[in-house]
Amino acid sequence: MKHIFNLKVQKVEQICLFELSWGKGQRLTAQVDFPDDLTSLYQEWQRAYFYFYQSDQMRGKAIGGGVAKLTVTDWHAELVKAETKLMYEFHRWLRSAELFEIRSHIAQASQELVKVNPDTTEAVQLFLTCAPIEMDRFPWEAWELGTEFATTGAIQIIRAPLNIKAETGVSPGKPRQGRARILAILGDDTGLNFQADKEAVQSLIKIAEVQFVGWQPEQTPTQVIQQITDAIADERGWDVLFFAGHSNETEMTGGELGIAPGVSISIKEIASQLSAARKRGLQVAIFNSCSGLNIANSLIDLGFSQVVVMREPIHNRVAQEFLVRFLQGLAKYQGIYEAVMGARQFLRMEKSHTYPSSYLVPSLFCHPDAKLFRILPFGLRQRIRRSAPNFIEAIALTVSVALGVLPPFQEFLLDSRMYVQAAYRSVTTQIPNDKAPPVALIEIDTASIYRSQLPNSQIHPFSRTYISKLLDRLNTLNAGVVGLDFLFDTPQTNPASGDADLGKSVRRLVDKNTWLIFAALLEPDREVGTNEALGINKWNWTLQGYVDSYNYFLELPDPKRDCRQVCPISYLMALTQTARQEITDLPQPQTNRTTNLRTQLLDTIQQKKSQKGDLANLLNLKRPLGLEPLVDFSLPPQNVYTKIPAWQLMENPDINKFPLISKQVVLVAAGNDERLVIAPGQADRTSAPSATVFWTKQEWLTGGESLAYMTQHFLTRHLVIPIPDLWLIGLAAILGRITVFLLKKKSSIDPTYRTKIIAISTGVVVFYGLLGLQLYISAAVLLPWFLPSSVFLTYVLPITRRRNHV
Repeated sequence: MKHIFNLKVQKVEQICLFELSWGKGQRLTAQVDFPDDLTSLYQEWQRAYFYFYQSDQMRGKAIGGGVAKLTVTDWHAELVKAETKLMYEFHRWLRSAELFEIRSHIAQASQELVKVNPDTTEAVQLFLTCAPIEMDRFPWEAWELGTEFATTGAIQIIRAPLNIKAETGVSPGKPRQGRARILAILGDDTGLNFQADKEAVQSLIKIAEVQFVGWQPEQTPTQVIQQITDAIADERGWDVLFFAGHSNETEMTGGELGIAPGVSISIKEIASQLSAARKRGLQVAIFNSCSGLNIANSLIDLGFSQVVVMREPIHNRVAQEFLVRFLQGLAKYQGIYEAVMGARQFLRMEKSHTYPSSYLVPSLFCHPDAKLFRILPFGLRQRIRRSAPNFIEAIALTVSVALGVLPPFQEFLLDSRMYVQAAYRSVTTQIPNDKAPPVALIEIDTASIYRSQLPNSQIHPFSRTYISKLLDRLNTLNAGVVGLDFLFDTPQTNPASGDADLGKSVRRLVDKNTWLIFAALLEPDREVGTNEALGINKWNWTLQGYVDSYNYFLELPDPKRDCRQVCPISYLMALTQTARQEITDLPQPQTNRTTNLRTQLLDTIQQKKSQKGDLANLLNLKRPLGLEPLVDFSLPPQNVYTKIPAWQLMENPDINKFPLISKQVVLVAAGNDERLVIAPGQADRTSAPSATVFWTKQEWLTGGESLAYMTQHFLTRHLVIPIPDLWLIGLAAILGRITVFLLKKKSSIDPTYRTKIIAISTGVVVFYGLLGLQLYISAAVLLPWFLPSSVFLTYVLPITRRRNHV
């Protein structure tokens, strides 16, 4: 994985070799001189550390035969001074130029994790291996990786032994089931007090099973050893092994544990019991004792997942402070790394004066292939396991979820559902027809082109002189709001007078206070529409809105962008029409205006809108739960808009034939003629939705018809909200599981119950389908039917084939 690295640091004489490896064989190497005084600084720090903490309460034996205790020296001050010198030189060495590429590559991986997901909880993991063991004694956990690159992501420094013979840190046996089990071994307590350790471990009883073993005064050494080895090898298995007491480094035997006064046992002696425990699920060992480097290396080499040790002798009270905080982290279901780091941070921030340098001593060793341990909530885990789908259910869920996010299949389901919804409207006669359509669609169709005798050279781009005549006709009909679904971005040369003719007609309409809204295309940061340089219009007295939209989905204004700069044309037409009806002193289009009309319109609407009413509702349109409303093609087109062929409007001089135009939003658009293209070879039409075919039998849906539907929806506040398939697939799975649970209690009572299950289940699915069809009309909510019903039946119907339902 890109965020898992292995760093090997090997000292050869006065040279240190750094080798960073990751991924599929990628690696970086660096060679840097080892500072001459770093070892002496460590030894000075270690000397001050021993003198400050020297007492009979150290969880280890005397180091180097002991040193006479000097009472005249302030060892607290000496220890703080020695730590400062050591850490300064250690960090200076790690910041050397030779290691820049290694540091920057690790930091870059952390930055990439945050860049992909700023809220990620993932961290870059750096598994650190040192050789010889003297290099392991340095406080590598304090390495300030990433700070020079202002990295915000987490970088976890985890130690790994040099030699690991086990293939994996994960138990090769079957993982333990049930509550976490913790074995706490209390060793030789000479000069120590384990009461705080016991209380800390016992605090986990609510989330784990805890068992204590250890020396008792009446026991012989043989009995103590036997008791401990038997407990480790318990056939029920353990998750965590905890040891408190005296321990020391022994290179040949992998570390030594003091288990009773005068009685020690080496890791090598209990290796077979530890291996058996590992096969039964033992993952973590925690040694709250002294000098644990050899112990950690030995246990990871045996295949343990993680081992927490103290690298130096540790005072009894420090060990207890660390343990309490560490176990509090585990009790909060933190991972073992977070728990160790939390305890170290507590010692550093809260106890730095009382226990200086103590935060530098704890270390986490981990097998590089192991997943970091955490105690999982037992009750929840078991409920999830019992509720986990079986093989057939898992297949049904997987297929349904995959289809639920596959755009082509989703479009197919939506199209089919719209068709059924249209049929349901027709059968139940639930078609709104009490009001005249609020939109008039003036369509330049094939008949209009034929009757106008336009030559092919004036069809694409379409003759602007013809459009100007349409506008003049709308002028005589007193149209109030007119939208033009045409893009005028380049000069028209055929006819040469096209731009001038259109400009004159536009000015005549505007001077009559008609609101003209031109079409535009949406660019990433702006709208691209009519070019003012053509002399057709000015934005001080006309409006503009973009025509881009997705099939089936209503194009709402982007909540992150101001409608003064970017606005859908259908929304802008509806907003203008509604404002004309509700605001009496609305700014009027006039060719002598000197300020931007769209800006002043929206400013006036914001200032003078009422708290209630259609305009307020239109301004407050939002995406419920972030869901995009649908274009409702289940409504018959004749109830949405009045379609008027352009030739009828042009050739009929009687204004009484079009009495509604003055009250409607008028949209002038291209009709269903393949010669009217938006780009070479691309007609302004798409395949008609099945619901439209149901009502009209037409094969194509034009861009103008789609905009007319959306404009009508805005004017009537008709927003159909589609509930995602995934939501109801999950709900169907839950209801299916509950239904199966209830049916299992009853199905063995009545021999005919299986038939009833099939009938009832089928009835529930049919009822749900009818309910969904009605809710679509009554509540404007689309409930998906096919995939949730399939999942529900996949859960319930197999029960009818089982012979035994105990």
